[in-house]
Amino acid sequence: MRVTTGNRRFGKGLRSTALVVALFFTWTLAGGATAAHAAKLAANGPAKRGNEAQPPSAEERLEGLVREVEGELSAPVGDDKARRQKLKSKRGEIDAVDAEIRRELAATRKKLKEAKLPAEILQRHKAFVRHYESNVSELKAELKEIEGATTPAETETARKKLRQHREKTKAPSRHQKLDPNNLPHRQPKAQKREPRQFKEEFDRDLKRDKHAWKNQKRIVVAATGSLTGLLGPDELAETIEVQFTPEIRAKALELGNDPVRIYEWVRNNVEFVPTWGSIQGAQLTLETKQGNAFDNASLLIALLRAAGIQARYVMGTVELPIDKIMNWNGGFTDPTAALEFMASGGVPIKAGMAGGRIVSARLEHVWVEAYIDYIPSRGARHKSGGEDTWISLDPSFKQYSFTDGIDLKTAVPFDAQSFVDQLKASATIDEAAGSVTGVNSLLVQQTLQDYQARVQSYIEQNHPG
Repeated sequence: MRVTTGNRRFGKGLRSTALVVALFFTWTLAGGATAAHAAKLAANGPAKRGNEAQPPSAEERLEGLVREVEGELSAPVGDDKARRQKLKSKRGEIDAVDAEIRRELAATRKKLKEAKLPAEILQRHKAFVRHYESNVSELKAELKEIEGATTPAETETARKKLRQHREKTKAPSRHQKLDPNNLPHRQPKAQKREPRQFKEEFDRDLKRDKHAWKNQKRIVVAATGSLTGLLGPDELAETIEVQFTPEIRAKALELGNDPVRIYEWVRNNVEFVPTWGSIQGAQLTLETKQGNAFDNASLLIALLRAAGIQARYVMGTVELPIDKIMNWNGGFTDPTAALEFMASGGVPIKAGMAGGRIVSARLEHVWVEAYIDYIPSRGARHKSGGEDTWISLDPSFKQYSFTDGIDLKTAVPFDAQSFVDQLKASATIDEAAGSVTGVNSLLVQQTLQDYQARVQSYIEQNHPG
């Protein structure tokens, strides 16, 4: 941009002076790294625009390092030795970037002097350099103090001092550049988790997470061996996920309170969704007729318990052939795509390889155990009071039969052009006015009914049932 007054023009020199003056408004309001970056811009001019991504400046790298330090200090208390080692490494990186910034500030002072700007501006630059050096020196000293702390109390005192210093010197938030590949509304990236392999791992994690399945007292981890004698009132109780709503009770009654019919109804009427965790609960799963393994299990347990049948969740790791996995998730033809699909929903899953190809998959899964009258009818005739066996029931794992759609255009051809010609012959068309009158509605109706009859006849003959 060029400013013109009469016949005098103020170009490059005015812009440079304006940038320098803007710098000294900036440093009084911003933190050290931000103002140092402004100083560099003032001396060197704005960066050239282009499509290529510009590497981060020393000032931006310093800001990033300080934010990483802040994140490390605000993280939950963990291994202090590892934390101190990380802070020591960050201090080394800060030293290197600080040296680079000091060289840039020295170069800035040289350019300001060469521009023969007023002494006041040089004094402000000198004051800023002292301000920057003081802040960075204090930051380094406090990091070193944290590294040398030998007791939790000393560590916390040093961390508090550093946090207070950062709050005092933190620069205002800078504009966040838009990353078109990381928009807030986008397909979530799969965060892959490998399935746990041993019962002890499940037991450890359930104890560690106090909020895991809150209020769900009976979670059995799959294991070999007998589970007899583990009866209790919890297997008939309501929970957050398992609630005896009027709709749940009505559905159990509709199915005759029969465990076989209840299981078959859930398995055949609720679509599996490959996500992880208890999301919907029994009632919402009944309404939507879809849900993940937890939701399917919650609905089955709710119906069984409403029928007076003891039931509980079981969690474990299972291994399935890859063709079963692909079918289960909607008819995938690519094994890797099927595994990525489940992993994107949070399901802990791992491919099983043989001969350089995927042949199976291990995944964490949830199903149900019900205590029923199993002997001798294998559950076909359940009598209350005759329960004798815990039986595993998996309502969410199922295999589908996929039928290719019918190409009606080829199977039952329709001469559209002939139909249009007949309509034109019987109608009055005024192209100038853009109107059509006298359309033979009887012809339209008869043609439609005839084609519907032909389609129905084809389906009945070639695709019965």
